[in-house]
Amino acid sequence: MIGDPTPSQDQSSTKGSDARDRGQASPEEQKGPFGYESRQQEAAVLAEVGDGGFSMQDIELIQQLGRLSWVTECAREDPLQVSRNTLQQQTAVIAFKAQYYSGLPFQDPVPVLLKEFLPGARSVACNELQTLVHLAEGLPGSKWHAARAPMTADIPIVPLLGYFWGTQSNAGASVSAEKDKVLWLVYKYEKLQPLTYYASAAQLQPTSGLGLWVTKSTEEDELRERCQMVRTICRGVLQALNFCHSRGVAHGSLGPGSIMLSTFRDCQARELIIKLDNFGFAQMQKPSAPGALYPSPQALDPDHPLSLAQQEDLRAAGLVVLETVICALADGGSSDATTSAALQRLLFDVFASDVHAFRRHCNQEQDWVLAGALLDEYDGWQLVADLIIVMQRCCH
Repeated sequence: MIGDPTPSQDQSSTKGSDARDRGQASPEEQKGPFGYESRQQEAAVLAEVGDGGFSMQDIELIQQLGRLSWVTECAREDPLQVSRNTLQQQTAVIAFKAQYYSGLPFQDPVPVLLKEFLPGARSVACNELQTLVHLAEGLPGSKWHAARAPMTADIPIVPLLGYFWGTQSNAGASVSAEKDKVLWLVYKYEKLQPLTYYASAAQLQPTSGLGLWVTKSTEEDELRERCQMVRTICRGVLQALNFCHSRGVAHGSLGPGSIMLSTFRDCQARELIIKLDNFGFAQMQKPSAPGALYPSPQALDPDHPLSLAQQEDLRAAGLVVLETVICALADGGSSDATTSAALQRLLFDVFASDVHAFRRHCNQEQDWVLAGALLDEYDGWQLVADLIIVMQRCCH
């Protein structure tokens, strides 16, 4: 039933570039826990996961939501060029809103979220599938009931419903040179939005239950709500990451695009639910003891690959905290100066990883005074230093 959906704005993400910046290999180079270089290994993963519970006939594509891309570095053919290398972006994953038809009586179609992993991203698809099944302790039995269930914060990862093999969508076929069947992962559709767009999102005027406008918030009220929302986001990110680490998983590509929020409205900070997405680059340690669900964190040597990957997660989380606070509270809003790349250049290149020197810079930068004050008030600078600098030393 898969057809040609209504396209939406392309929201590309350079996951491969992010992974490379963190010292990881590109998808083509990945070995070990990332890659499944043979179809036999791929089959072993799918056998371990079990039946996906969906088929192409169950699904109707409604709307294309966005794309994830990776960036590869290629050598230039002309040796006289100043820069010998060039970057090439390749679409790896396309996300869709779709309808799921169970085929059973009295079960109306329900919306679901689909990710189409193009042929070059098969290893990423298998890795995300295996990791999410591990974190959720299996796939739900009744797909229709699971898709309709209310959203909860019990498990802070995007809820995976199942998977199926199918032909490529028209959008996928238009960007993929290979025409193999692709792996589609099916998720519960919860209208989550990536943290990337929170700081620039408009704050709608709240209404009463009758649709009437309530008393307009003062500037002081709005700032208080903004600060509460930012604290809730930072706390939720760290809690979600701890959930994964305590179960023997390193996310591997943590960033604002992989952190999903249930709302952007500051006045709903107390109801905010945060979940992690995009586990295609995750690393996982399987339990060694029979019957054990998760490996013991104490059993990991500091130089163990998973331990190093989790340390890198913490460093990434520190950068997310810093970027979120500054972007959300900067007087001028999000700008080129508040991007993750710009902040990293300041912190690591200009201030040589000296968080306290960066702090003094924030206090002197008029647009960033509020952000610096919030970090001062809740000992946030020490948290950022612990996450970024201490983890950086461990990694080296």
